Amino acid sequence: MAGTANQRATELRDVAVQSAILRNITGKDADLAEKNFDLLKNRLGDGFTKIMTGTGVANLVKDVKLENNLSTQATQDSAATERLANASALPMPANVGRGEFTVAPLDIMPYVDPKTGKFAATVLEMNGNGYGNITTMEKNMLAKAMHSMGDVAAVIEKEPNALFVVGCSGREDPPAFGQSKKIHEKLMIAQAIDKEIQKKQVPGLLAEAMSEDGGATNPKPIGAKIIGLDSFDGDALLRDGQGKVVIKDSVAQQKEGRDKDGIAELHSTLDKIADWHNPTQPAIVVGYTAQLARAIKIDADGTPTLNGRKVSVINNDRLVLNINALNEAEGKKLDTKKFISSNISYLPAASKGHAYAFANDYNKQPDVAAKFPQFSREIINEQAGSIDEIHSKVLELLAQGKRVIIKPSGTGHGDGIRAFDLPEAATPNAIRKEIEESYAQVKGTYGERGGFPYTISEYLTAARIDKPGHPLNTMKYELRIPVLGDVTDPEQRLLKATHGAIIKIDGGSALREGENGDFSKNFASVSAQVLKTGLSADNFMKPLADPKTLDLLGLTEKDVGELLKWATGYVAHTLTNIDKAETILDKK
Repeated sequence: MAGTANQRATELRDVAVQSAILRNITGKDADLAEKNFDLLKNRLGDGFTKIMTGTGVANLVKDVKLENNLSTQATQDSAATERLANASALPMPANVGRGEFTVAPLDIMPYVDPKTGKFAATVLEMNGNGYGNITTMEKNMLAKAMHSMGDVAAVIEKEPNALFVVGCSGREDPPAFGQSKKIHEKLMIAQAIDKEIQKKQVPGLLAEAMSEDGGATNPKPIGAKIIGLDSFDGDALLRDGQGKVVIKDSVAQQKEGRDKDGIAELHSTLDKIADWHNPTQPAIVVGYTAQLARAIKIDADGTPTLNGRKVSVINNDRLVLNINALNEAEGKKLDTKKFISSNISYLPAASKGHAYAFANDYNKQPDVAAKFPQFSREIINEQAGSIDEIHSKVLELLAQGKRVIIKPSGTGHGDGIRAFDLPEAATPNAIRKEIEESYAQVKGTYGERGGFPYTISEYLTAARIDKPGHPLNTMKYELRIPVLGDVTDPEQRLLKATHGAIIKIDGGSALREGENGDFSKNFASVSAQVLKTGLSADNFMKPLADPKTLDLLGLTEKDVGELLKWATGYVAHTLTNIDKAETILDKK
Protein backbone atom coordinates (compact mmCIF):
# COMPACT_ATOMS: atom_id res chain seq x y z
CA MET A 1 0.00 0.00 0.00
CA ALA A 2 2.85 2.35 0.84
CA GLY A 3 4.39 1.68 -2.59
CA THR A 4 1.11 2.48 -4.34
CA ALA A 5 0.73 5.68 -2.33
CA ASN A 6 4.26 6.79 -3.22
CA GLN A 7 3.65 6.07 -6.88
CA ARG A 8 0.41 8.07 -6.81
CA ALA A 9 2.15 10.99 -5.06
CA THR A 10 4.86 10.97 -7.74
CA GLU A 11 2.23 10.99 -10.50
CA LEU A 12 0.44 13.94 -8.90
CA ARG A 13 3.71 15.85 -8.61
CA ASP A 14 4.46 15.17 -12.28
CA VAL A 15 1.01 16.42 -13.28
CA ALA A 16 1.54 19.58 -11.23
CA VAL A 17 4.99 20.20 -12.74
CA GLN A 18 3.75 19.66 -16.30
CA SER A 19 0.79 21.96 -15.70
CA ALA A 20 3.26 24.61 -14.52
CA ILE A 21 5.37 24.09 -17.65
CA LEU A 22 2.33 24.57 -19.87
CA ARG A 23 1.43 27.77 -18.01
CA ASN A 24 4.99 29.05 -18.34
CA ILE A 25 5.15 28.52 -22.11
CA THR A 26 1.69 30.00 -22.72
CA GLY A 27 1.71 33.51 -24.09
CA LYS A 28 -0.84 35.13 -26.38
CA ASP A 29 -1.97 31.86 -28.00
CA ALA A 30 -3.07 29.00 -25.74
CA ASP A 31 -3.63 26.60 -28.65
CA LEU A 32 -0.08 27.20 -29.89
CA ALA A 33 1.27 26.58 -26.39
CA GLU A 34 -0.51 23.21 -26.24
CA LYS A 35 0.91 22.20 -29.63
CA ASN A 36 4.40 23.23 -28.53
CA PHE A 37 3.95 21.37 -25.25
CA ASP A 38 3.08 18.14 -27.09
CA LEU A 39 5.96 18.56 -29.54
CA LEU A 40 8.46 19.24 -26.76
CA LYS A 41 7.30 16.18 -24.82
CA ASN A 42 7.76 14.11 -27.96
CA ARG A 43 11.20 15.49 -28.81
CA LEU A 44 12.70 15.71 -25.30
CA GLY A 45 11.36 12.40 -24.00
CA ASP A 46 12.43 11.62 -20.45
CA GLY A 47 14.36 14.89 -20.31
CA PHE A 48 11.24 17.01 -20.85
CA THR A 49 10.57 18.04 -17.25
CA LYS A 50 14.16 18.86 -16.39
CA ILE A 51 14.87 20.82 -19.55
CA MET A 52 11.62 22.79 -19.49
CA THR A 53 11.99 23.78 -15.84
CA GLY A 54 15.49 25.13 -16.41
CA THR A 55 16.06 28.84 -15.74
CA GLY A 56 14.74 30.89 -18.68
CA VAL A 57 13.97 27.89 -20.91
CA ALA A 58 10.20 28.40 -21.06
CA ASN A 59 10.70 31.92 -22.44
CA LEU A 60 12.64 30.50 -25.38
CA VAL A 61 9.52 28.80 -26.74
CA LYS A 62 6.74 31.13 -25.59
CA ASP A 63 4.66 32.29 -28.57
CA VAL A 64 7.07 30.59 -31.01
CA LYS A 65 5.48 28.43 -33.70
CA LEU A 66 7.90 25.52 -33.46
CA GLU A 67 8.43 23.48 -36.62
CA ASN A 68 7.81 19.85 -35.74
CA ASN A 69 8.90 17.97 -38.92
CA LEU A 70 7.24 14.82 -37.56
CA SER A 71 5.40 14.06 -40.80
CA THR A 72 8.58 14.44 -42.86
CA GLN A 73 10.52 12.23 -40.46
CA ALA A 74 7.79 9.56 -40.36
CA THR A 75 8.02 8.76 -44.08
CA GLN A 76 11.78 8.14 -44.12
CA ASP A 77 12.53 4.49 -44.92
CA SER A 78 14.36 3.33 -41.78
CA ALA A 79 15.60 0.03 -43.20
CA ALA A 80 17.06 1.63 -46.34
CA THR A 81 18.55 4.46 -44.32
CA GLU A 82 20.36 2.08 -41.98
CA ARG A 83 21.54 -0.13 -44.83
CA LEU A 84 23.02 2.67 -46.93
CA ALA A 85 24.50 4.49 -43.93
CA ASN A 86 26.30 1.35 -42.81
CA ALA A 87 27.64 0.83 -46.34
CA SER A 88 29.10 4.36 -46.27
CA ALA A 89 30.84 3.98 -42.89
CA LEU A 90 34.47 4.94 -42.35
CA PRO A 91 36.51 5.12 -39.12
CA MET A 92 36.48 8.48 -37.36
CA PRO A 93 39.86 10.12 -38.11
CA ALA A 94 42.33 9.55 -35.28
CA ASN A 95 42.97 13.28 -34.79
CA VAL A 96 39.32 13.92 -33.86
CA GLY A 97 38.84 13.82 -30.08
CA ARG A 98 35.71 12.96 -28.12
CA GLY A 99 32.95 15.41 -28.98
CA GLU A 100 34.98 17.19 -31.67
CA PHE A 101 32.69 16.11 -34.51
CA THR A 102 28.94 15.64 -34.41
CA VAL A 103 27.27 16.26 -37.77
CA ALA A 104 28.05 18.09 -41.02
CA PRO A 105 25.07 18.31 -43.38
CA LEU A 106 26.20 18.71 -46.97
CA ASP A 107 24.11 20.59 -49.52
CA ILE A 108 24.52 18.75 -52.80
CA MET A 109 23.46 19.94 -56.23
CA PRO A 110 22.56 17.15 -58.67
CA TYR A 111 23.12 17.86 -62.32
CA VAL A 112 23.24 15.93 -65.58
CA ASP A 113 26.80 15.29 -66.69
CA PRO A 114 27.04 16.94 -70.15
CA LYS A 115 29.46 14.26 -71.35
CA THR A 116 27.72 11.11 -70.13
CA GLY A 117 24.14 12.32 -69.70
CA LYS A 118 24.08 10.51 -66.34
CA PHE A 119 23.42 11.51 -62.73
CA ALA A 120 26.21 13.63 -61.26
CA ALA A 121 26.50 15.91 -58.27
CA THR A 122 28.69 18.58 -56.72
CA VAL A 123 28.88 19.93 -53.19
CA LEU A 124 27.39 23.40 -52.73
CA GLU A 125 28.34 23.85 -49.09
CA MET A 126 29.20 22.07 -45.88
CA ASN A 127 26.99 23.19 -43.02
CA GLY A 128 27.66 22.77 -39.31
CA ASN A 129 25.95 21.32 -36.27
CA GLY A 130 24.00 24.54 -35.80
CA TYR A 131 21.88 23.86 -38.87
CA GLY A 132 18.11 23.97 -38.56
CA ASN A 133 15.62 21.19 -39.29
CA ILE A 134 17.87 18.41 -38.01
CA THR A 135 14.59 16.82 -36.88
CA THR A 136 13.76 15.94 -40.49
CA MET A 137 16.39 13.22 -40.12
CA GLU A 138 15.23 9.60 -39.98
CA LYS A 139 14.56 8.76 -36.33
CA ASN A 140 17.40 6.26 -35.80
CA MET A 141 19.92 8.50 -37.57
CA LEU A 142 18.70 11.45 -35.48
CA ALA A 143 19.23 9.40 -32.33
CA LYS A 144 22.81 8.67 -33.43
CA ALA A 145 23.41 12.35 -34.19
CA MET A 146 22.11 13.37 -30.77
CA HIS A 147 24.24 10.71 -29.09
CA SER A 148 27.20 12.20 -30.94
CA MET A 149 26.25 15.67 -29.66
CA GLY A 150 26.31 14.25 -26.13
CA ASP A 151 29.71 12.62 -26.53
CA VAL A 152 31.37 15.91 -25.61
CA ALA A 153 30.25 15.23 -22.01
CA ALA A 154 33.57 13.39 -21.70
CA VAL A 155 35.05 16.79 -20.85
CA ILE A 156 33.65 16.55 -17.30
CA GLU A 157 36.22 13.84 -16.54
CA LYS A 158 38.75 16.69 -16.44
CA GLU A 159 36.38 19.59 -15.73
CA PRO A 160 33.59 18.33 -13.45
CA ASN A 161 31.75 21.66 -13.52
CA ALA A 162 32.23 22.38 -17.22
CA LEU A 163 30.14 25.02 -19.02
CA PHE A 164 28.55 23.97 -22.33
CA VAL A 165 27.17 26.64 -24.70
CA VAL A 166 24.64 25.68 -27.40
CA GLY A 167 24.00 28.46 -29.92
CA CYS A 168 21.00 29.07 -32.16
CA SER A 169 20.81 31.52 -35.06
CA GLY A 170 17.70 33.61 -35.58
CA ARG A 171 18.23 36.97 -33.87
CA GLU A 172 20.87 38.38 -36.22
CA ASP A 173 19.18 39.69 -39.35
CA PRO A 174 17.28 42.98 -39.10
CA PRO A 175 14.44 43.56 -39.29
CA ALA A 176 13.48 39.92 -38.58
CA PHE A 177 14.10 39.70 -34.85
CA GLY A 178 11.73 36.83 -34.07
CA GLN A 179 12.75 33.84 -32.00
CA SER A 180 13.78 30.73 -33.92
CA LYS A 181 11.13 28.20 -34.88
CA LYS A 182 13.85 25.60 -34.43
CA ILE A 183 14.96 26.53 -30.90
CA HIS A 184 13.60 23.21 -29.59
CA GLU A 185 16.26 21.42 -31.63
CA LYS A 186 18.87 23.19 -29.50
CA LEU A 187 17.02 22.06 -26.37
CA MET A 188 17.30 18.52 -27.74
CA ILE A 189 21.06 18.99 -27.99
CA ALA A 190 21.13 20.23 -24.38
CA GLN A 191 19.14 17.16 -23.34
CA ALA A 192 21.56 14.86 -25.21
CA ILE A 193 24.55 16.44 -23.46
CA ASP A 194 22.84 16.27 -20.07
CA LYS A 195 21.99 12.59 -20.54
CA GLU A 196 25.64 11.75 -21.19
CA ILE A 197 26.78 13.92 -18.26
CA GLN A 198 24.55 11.91 -15.96
CA LYS A 199 26.04 8.66 -17.24
CA LYS A 200 29.53 10.00 -16.52
CA GLN A 201 28.49 10.92 -12.98
CA VAL A 202 27.09 7.49 -12.07
CA PRO A 203 30.36 5.96 -10.76
CA GLY A 204 30.92 8.91 -8.43
CA LEU A 205 27.33 8.83 -7.23
CA LEU A 206 27.58 5.12 -6.50
CA ALA A 207 30.77 5.68 -4.51
CA GLU A 208 29.02 8.36 -2.45
CA ALA A 209 26.06 6.07 -1.83
CA MET A 210 28.39 3.35 -0.53
CA SER A 211 30.11 5.69 1.94
CA GLU A 212 29.39 5.52 5.68
CA ASP A 213 26.58 8.07 5.59
CA GLY A 214 25.40 7.26 2.10
CA GLY A 215 26.57 10.60 0.75
CA ALA A 216 24.15 12.53 2.98
CA THR A 217 26.77 15.01 4.16
CA ASN A 218 28.02 15.78 0.66
CA PRO A 219 25.10 15.37 -1.77
CA LYS A 220 26.02 15.67 -5.45
CA PRO A 221 23.65 17.37 -7.91
CA ILE A 222 22.62 15.13 -10.80
CA GLY A 223 23.38 16.16 -14.37
CA ALA A 224 23.81 19.73 -15.56
CA LYS A 225 22.03 22.95 -14.69
CA ILE A 226 19.99 23.98 -17.74
CA ILE A 227 19.79 27.69 -18.61
CA GLY A 228 17.91 29.41 -21.44
CA LEU A 229 19.12 32.87 -22.48
CA ASP A 230 17.34 35.36 -24.71
CA SER A 231 18.07 38.90 -23.60
CA PHE A 232 16.85 40.59 -26.80
CA ASP A 233 15.08 43.85 -25.93
CA GLY A 234 12.59 44.87 -28.60
CA ASP A 235 11.69 48.02 -26.66
CA ALA A 236 15.25 49.27 -27.17
CA LEU A 237 14.75 49.51 -30.95
CA LEU A 238 14.35 52.93 -32.50
CA ARG A 239 11.16 53.16 -34.58
CA ASP A 240 9.83 55.69 -37.07
CA GLY A 241 6.41 57.37 -37.08
CA GLN A 242 4.81 54.26 -38.58
CA GLY A 243 6.29 52.03 -35.90
CA LYS A 244 8.85 50.44 -38.23
CA VAL A 245 12.35 49.70 -36.96
CA VAL A 246 14.88 52.24 -38.21
CA ILE A 247 17.60 50.46 -40.20
CA LYS A 248 20.79 52.34 -41.09
CA ASP A 249 23.71 50.72 -42.91
CA SER A 250 21.99 47.36 -42.30
CA VAL A 251 22.02 47.87 -38.52
CA ALA A 252 18.83 48.19 -36.47
CA GLN A 253 19.10 51.48 -34.63
CA GLN A 254 18.73 51.65 -30.87
CA LYS A 255 17.33 54.31 -28.59
CA GLU A 256 20.05 56.37 -26.95
CA GLY A 257 21.63 54.49 -24.06
CA ARG A 258 19.84 51.22 -24.89
CA ASP A 259 21.09 47.83 -26.16
CA LYS A 260 18.79 45.67 -28.26
CA ASP A 261 20.84 42.56 -27.45
CA GLY A 262 20.47 43.24 -23.74
CA ILE A 263 23.96 42.07 -22.83
CA ALA A 264 23.84 43.76 -19.42
CA GLU A 265 20.58 41.93 -18.70
CA LEU A 266 22.17 38.68 -19.88
CA HIS A 267 25.01 39.09 -17.39
CA SER A 268 22.56 40.04 -14.65
CA THR A 269 20.52 36.90 -15.31
CA LEU A 270 23.60 34.73 -14.94
CA ASP A 271 24.71 36.57 -11.78
CA LYS A 272 21.38 35.69 -10.16
CA ILE A 273 21.98 31.96 -10.64
CA ALA A 274 23.11 30.83 -7.22
CA ASP A 275 26.23 28.86 -8.11
CA TRP A 276 27.22 30.54 -11.39
CA HIS A 277 30.50 31.94 -10.06
CA ASN A 278 31.22 29.02 -7.71
CA PRO A 279 29.72 26.11 -9.62
CA THR A 280 28.93 22.78 -8.01
CA GLN A 281 27.78 21.08 -11.21
CA PRO A 282 28.09 21.42 -14.99
CA ALA A 283 25.86 23.94 -16.78
CA ILE A 284 24.37 24.02 -20.27
CA VAL A 285 23.41 27.41 -21.71
CA VAL A 286 21.10 27.56 -24.73
CA GLY A 287 20.91 30.96 -26.39
CA TYR A 288 21.17 32.98 -29.59
CA THR A 289 24.46 33.34 -31.44
CA ALA A 290 24.21 37.14 -31.87
CA GLN A 291 23.91 37.67 -28.11
CA LEU A 292 26.31 34.91 -27.10
CA ALA A 293 29.00 36.13 -29.50
CA ARG A 294 28.91 39.55 -27.82
CA ALA A 295 28.71 38.16 -24.30
CA ILE A 296 31.53 35.60 -24.59
CA LYS A 297 34.94 37.17 -24.04
CA ILE A 298 38.38 35.87 -24.91
CA ASP A 299 40.99 35.85 -22.16
CA ALA A 300 44.62 36.74 -22.85
CA ASP A 301 45.47 33.05 -23.35
CA GLY A 302 42.62 32.42 -25.83
CA THR A 303 40.17 30.91 -23.32
CA PRO A 304 36.48 31.80 -23.88
CA THR A 305 34.55 33.01 -20.82
CA LEU A 306 30.89 33.83 -20.25
CA ASN A 307 30.19 36.25 -17.41
CA GLY A 308 33.44 35.31 -15.72
CA ARG A 309 33.05 31.55 -16.11
CA LYS A 310 35.19 29.48 -18.45
CA VAL A 311 33.37 28.06 -21.47
CA SER A 312 34.48 24.47 -21.97
CA VAL A 313 32.38 23.58 -25.03
CA ILE A 314 30.79 25.59 -27.87
CA ASN A 315 28.16 23.74 -29.89
CA ASN A 316 27.65 25.91 -32.98
CA ASP A 317 30.15 26.29 -35.80
CA ARG A 318 29.12 29.83 -36.72
CA LEU A 319 29.29 30.99 -33.09
CA VAL A 320 33.00 30.12 -32.90
CA LEU A 321 33.70 32.24 -35.98
CA ASN A 322 31.48 35.10 -34.77
CA ILE A 323 33.33 35.29 -31.45
CA ASN A 324 36.65 35.47 -33.30
CA ALA A 325 35.32 38.12 -35.71
CA LEU A 326 34.11 40.38 -32.90
CA ASN A 327 37.47 40.17 -31.14
CA GLU A 328 39.70 40.46 -34.21
CA ALA A 329 40.14 44.22 -33.84
CA GLU A 330 41.69 43.65 -30.40
CA GLY A 331 44.03 40.97 -31.74
CA LYS A 332 42.32 38.25 -29.76
CA LYS A 333 41.49 34.79 -31.09
CA LEU A 334 40.09 31.64 -29.53
CA ASP A 335 42.70 28.99 -28.77
CA THR A 336 41.17 25.67 -29.81
CA LYS A 337 43.25 23.93 -27.14
CA LYS A 338 41.45 25.89 -24.42
CA PHE A 339 37.93 24.70 -25.28
CA ILE A 340 36.15 22.15 -27.46
CA SER A 341 34.27 23.12 -30.59
CA SER A 342 31.67 20.42 -31.21
CA ASN A 343 32.80 20.49 -34.84
CA ILE A 344 36.48 21.10 -35.45
CA SER A 345 35.42 21.57 -39.10
CA TYR A 346 33.77 24.92 -38.26
CA LEU A 347 35.78 26.88 -40.84
CA PRO A 348 34.79 24.91 -43.99
CA ALA A 349 31.28 24.61 -42.50
CA ALA A 350 30.95 28.40 -42.69
CA SER A 351 33.06 29.19 -45.76
CA LYS A 352 32.15 27.88 -49.21
CA GLY A 353 35.66 28.63 -50.43
CA HIS A 354 37.20 26.40 -47.77
CA ALA A 355 34.61 23.67 -48.37
CA TYR A 356 35.41 23.69 -52.11
CA ALA A 357 39.16 23.67 -51.48
CA PHE A 358 38.88 20.56 -49.31
CA ALA A 359 36.59 18.94 -51.91
CA ASN A 360 39.10 19.55 -54.70
CA ASP A 361 41.91 18.26 -52.48
CA TYR A 362 39.89 15.09 -51.85
CA ASN A 363 38.70 14.60 -55.43
CA LYS A 364 42.15 14.87 -56.99
CA GLN A 365 43.29 11.69 -55.24
CA PRO A 366 43.55 9.02 -57.97
CA ASP A 367 41.49 6.41 -56.13
CA VAL A 368 38.68 8.89 -55.40
CA ALA A 369 38.58 10.20 -58.98
CA ALA A 370 38.50 6.63 -60.31
CA LYS A 371 35.81 5.40 -57.92
CA PHE A 372 33.54 8.45 -58.01
CA PRO A 373 33.98 10.18 -61.39
CA GLN A 374 30.39 11.46 -61.25
CA PHE A 375 31.16 13.46 -58.08
CA SER A 376 34.78 14.44 -58.67
CA ARG A 377 34.49 17.27 -61.17
CA GLU A 378 36.92 20.01 -60.12
CA ILE A 379 35.15 22.94 -58.49
CA ILE A 380 36.35 26.31 -59.76
CA ASN A 381 37.11 28.12 -56.54
CA GLU A 382 38.26 31.70 -56.90
CA GLN A 383 38.16 34.18 -54.02
CA ALA A 384 37.66 37.91 -54.46
CA GLY A 385 37.97 40.69 -51.91
CA SER A 386 36.59 43.63 -53.89
CA ILE A 387 34.03 44.45 -56.58
CA ASP A 388 36.85 45.09 -59.05
CA GLU A 389 38.31 41.66 -58.35
CA ILE A 390 34.93 39.92 -58.70
CA HIS A 391 34.33 41.69 -62.00
CA SER A 392 37.75 40.80 -63.35
CA LYS A 393 37.47 37.12 -62.44
CA VAL A 394 33.93 36.80 -63.82
CA LEU A 395 35.05 38.21 -67.17
CA GLU A 396 38.12 35.97 -67.19
CA LEU A 397 36.07 32.79 -66.64
CA LEU A 398 33.48 33.80 -69.24
CA ALA A 399 36.33 34.33 -71.71
CA GLN A 400 37.40 30.73 -71.01
CA GLY A 401 33.94 29.51 -72.01
CA LYS A 402 32.77 28.87 -68.43
CA ARG A 403 29.50 30.19 -67.06
CA VAL A 404 29.90 31.79 -63.64
CA ILE A 405 28.17 31.95 -60.27
CA ILE A 406 29.24 34.26 -57.42
CA LYS A 407 28.47 33.69 -53.74
CA PRO A 408 29.15 36.10 -50.85
CA SER A 409 30.41 35.00 -47.45
CA GLY A 410 28.32 34.92 -44.29
CA THR A 411 24.87 35.06 -45.87
CA GLY A 412 21.77 32.89 -46.03
CA HIS A 413 18.49 32.61 -47.96
CA GLY A 414 20.38 32.79 -51.29
CA ASP A 415 21.08 36.48 -50.70
CA GLY A 416 23.67 38.02 -53.01
CA ILE A 417 24.07 34.98 -55.29
CA ARG A 418 24.29 35.94 -58.96
CA ALA A 419 24.96 33.98 -62.17
CA PHE A 420 26.35 35.02 -65.57
CA ASP A 421 25.89 33.26 -68.91
CA LEU A 422 28.41 33.26 -71.76
CA PRO A 423 26.65 35.86 -73.99
CA GLU A 424 26.87 38.36 -71.10
CA ALA A 425 30.63 38.63 -71.71
CA ALA A 426 29.72 41.17 -74.38
CA THR A 427 28.20 43.51 -71.78
CA PRO A 428 30.83 43.92 -69.03
CA ASN A 429 29.22 47.10 -67.68
CA ALA A 430 25.94 45.24 -67.07
CA ILE A 431 27.87 42.50 -65.26
CA ARG A 432 29.51 45.04 -63.01
CA LYS A 433 26.15 46.63 -62.22
CA GLU A 434 24.77 43.23 -61.19
CA ILE A 435 27.81 42.60 -58.97
CA GLU A 436 27.30 45.98 -57.33
CA GLU A 437 23.62 45.17 -56.76
CA SER A 438 24.62 41.87 -55.16
CA TYR A 439 27.00 43.58 -52.76
CA ALA A 440 24.45 46.29 -51.92
CA GLN A 441 21.88 43.62 -51.09
CA VAL A 442 24.32 41.80 -48.82
CA LYS A 443 25.45 44.93 -46.99
CA GLY A 444 21.87 46.12 -46.66
CA THR A 445 20.88 42.89 -44.98
CA TYR A 446 23.97 41.69 -43.13
CA GLY A 447 26.21 44.71 -42.66
CA GLU A 448 29.66 43.64 -41.49
CA ARG A 449 28.49 40.05 -40.99
CA GLY A 450 28.43 39.25 -44.71
CA GLY A 451 30.10 40.10 -48.01
CA PHE A 452 33.77 39.62 -48.84
CA PRO A 453 35.39 37.41 -49.69
CA TYR A 454 33.11 36.30 -52.49
CA THR A 455 33.55 32.81 -53.92
CA ILE A 456 33.51 32.70 -57.73
CA SER A 457 32.73 29.31 -59.20
CA GLU A 458 31.40 27.60 -62.31
CA TYR A 459 27.67 27.64 -62.99
CA LEU A 460 26.39 24.13 -63.66
CA THR A 461 22.91 23.37 -64.94
CA ALA A 462 20.97 21.99 -61.99
CA ALA A 463 18.84 18.90 -62.35
CA ARG A 464 15.10 19.46 -62.37
CA ILE A 465 12.19 17.24 -61.43
CA ASP A 466 11.00 15.52 -64.59
CA LYS A 467 7.48 14.28 -63.86
CA PRO A 468 4.95 15.77 -66.29
CA GLY A 469 1.66 16.35 -64.53
CA HIS A 470 3.25 16.43 -61.07
CA PRO A 471 2.87 19.75 -59.14
CA LEU A 472 6.67 19.92 -58.73
CA ASN A 473 7.49 19.18 -62.36
CA THR A 474 10.46 21.19 -63.75
CA MET A 475 11.42 22.62 -60.35
CA LYS A 476 15.07 22.67 -59.24
CA TYR A 477 16.09 20.84 -56.09
CA GLU A 478 19.07 20.11 -53.87
CA LEU A 479 19.92 17.11 -51.73
CA ARG A 480 20.82 17.45 -48.07
CA ILE A 481 23.21 14.66 -47.05
CA PRO A 482 24.23 14.76 -43.37
CA VAL A 483 27.47 13.06 -42.38
CA LEU A 484 27.36 12.22 -38.69
CA GLY A 485 29.47 10.70 -35.99
CA ASP A 486 28.24 7.31 -34.82
CA VAL A 487 29.71 6.84 -31.35
CA THR A 488 27.45 3.99 -30.30
CA ASP A 489 30.66 2.08 -29.62
CA PRO A 490 33.09 4.65 -28.15
CA GLU A 491 35.98 2.33 -28.94
CA GLN A 492 35.05 2.15 -32.62
CA ARG A 493 33.78 5.60 -33.57
CA LEU A 494 32.53 5.87 -37.14
CA LEU A 495 31.51 8.43 -39.72
CA LYS A 496 28.32 7.66 -41.61
CA ALA A 497 26.40 9.51 -44.30
CA THR A 498 22.64 9.30 -44.45
CA HIS A 499 20.03 9.98 -47.07
CA GLY A 500 17.47 9.97 -44.26
CA ALA A 501 17.17 13.73 -44.60
CA ILE A 502 15.51 15.91 -47.25
CA ILE A 503 15.48 17.38 -50.71
CA LYS A 504 15.12 21.17 -50.78
CA ILE A 505 12.83 22.44 -53.52
CA ASP A 506 13.09 25.82 -55.21
CA GLY A 507 9.37 26.54 -55.42
CA GLY A 508 9.90 29.54 -57.68
CA SER A 509 11.90 27.70 -60.31
CA ALA A 510 9.17 26.00 -62.37
CA LEU A 511 9.90 26.56 -66.04
CA ARG A 512 7.77 29.03 -67.93
CA GLU A 513 6.69 28.49 -71.51
CA GLY A 514 9.68 28.73 -73.81
CA GLU A 515 12.30 28.14 -71.09
CA ASN A 516 14.53 25.06 -71.22
CA GLY A 517 16.12 25.31 -67.76
CA ASP A 518 19.68 25.30 -69.08
CA PHE A 519 20.44 28.59 -67.31
CA SER A 520 18.64 30.56 -64.63
CA LYS A 521 19.37 33.65 -62.59
CA ASN A 522 16.84 32.72 -59.92
CA PHE A 523 17.99 31.27 -56.60
CA ALA A 524 15.78 30.59 -53.59
CA SER A 525 16.57 28.65 -50.44
CA VAL A 526 13.99 26.96 -48.24
CA SER A 527 14.42 29.65 -45.59
CA ALA A 528 13.99 32.39 -48.20
CA GLN A 529 10.74 30.86 -49.37
CA VAL A 530 9.50 30.52 -45.80
CA LEU A 531 10.20 34.23 -45.24
CA LYS A 532 8.62 35.22 -48.55
CA THR A 533 5.45 33.12 -48.36
CA GLY A 534 4.87 32.72 -44.61
CA LEU A 535 4.38 29.00 -45.20
CA SER A 536 6.11 26.40 -43.05
CA ALA A 537 9.37 24.83 -44.21
CA ASP A 538 7.78 21.44 -44.90
CA ASN A 539 6.11 22.95 -47.97
CA PHE A 540 9.55 23.15 -49.59
CA MET A 541 11.07 19.90 -48.32
CA LYS A 542 10.51 16.23 -49.04
CA PRO A 543 12.01 13.21 -47.23
CA LEU A 544 14.79 11.85 -49.44
CA ALA A 545 14.65 8.32 -47.97
CA ASP A 546 10.99 7.99 -48.93
CA PRO A 547 10.86 5.67 -52.00
CA LYS A 548 8.28 8.03 -53.52
CA THR A 549 10.81 10.87 -53.45
CA LEU A 550 13.52 8.78 -55.10
CA ASP A 551 11.03 7.87 -57.82
CA LEU A 552 10.10 11.54 -58.22
CA LEU A 553 13.77 12.37 -58.79
CA GLY A 554 14.48 9.37 -60.99
CA LEU A 555 17.18 8.14 -58.60
CA THR A 556 17.98 4.63 -57.46
CA GLU A 557 19.41 3.38 -54.18
CA LYS A 558 22.64 2.65 -56.07
CA ASP A 559 22.88 6.31 -57.15
CA VAL A 560 22.33 7.49 -53.58
CA GLY A 561 24.57 4.83 -52.04
CA GLU A 562 27.55 5.92 -54.12
CA LEU A 563 26.93 9.56 -53.22
CA LEU A 564 26.87 8.66 -49.50
CA LYS A 565 30.20 6.88 -49.78
CA TRP A 566 31.70 9.91 -51.50
CA ALA A 567 30.25 12.23 -48.82
CA THR A 568 31.69 10.23 -45.93
CA GLY A 569 35.09 10.15 -47.59
CA TYR A 570 34.98 13.90 -48.20
CA VAL A 571 34.18 14.72 -44.57
CA ALA A 572 36.77 12.20 -43.34
CA HIS A 573 39.39 13.87 -45.58
CA THR A 574 38.41 17.33 -44.31
CA LEU A 575 38.62 16.28 -40.66
CA THR A 576 41.92 14.47 -41.14
CA ASN A 577 43.46 17.56 -42.73
CA ILE A 578 41.66 20.22 -40.70
CA ASP A 579 44.98 21.66 -39.50
CA LYS A 580 45.38 22.96 -43.08
CA ALA A 581 42.13 24.94 -42.94
CA GLU A 582 43.82 28.29 -42.39
CA THR A 583 46.13 27.87 -45.39
CA ILE A 584 44.29 25.64 -47.87
CA LEU A 585 42.98 28.61 -49.86
CA ASP A 586 46.57 29.74 -50.40
CA LYS A 587 47.16 26.74 -52.65
CA LYS A 588 46.87 27.10 -56.40
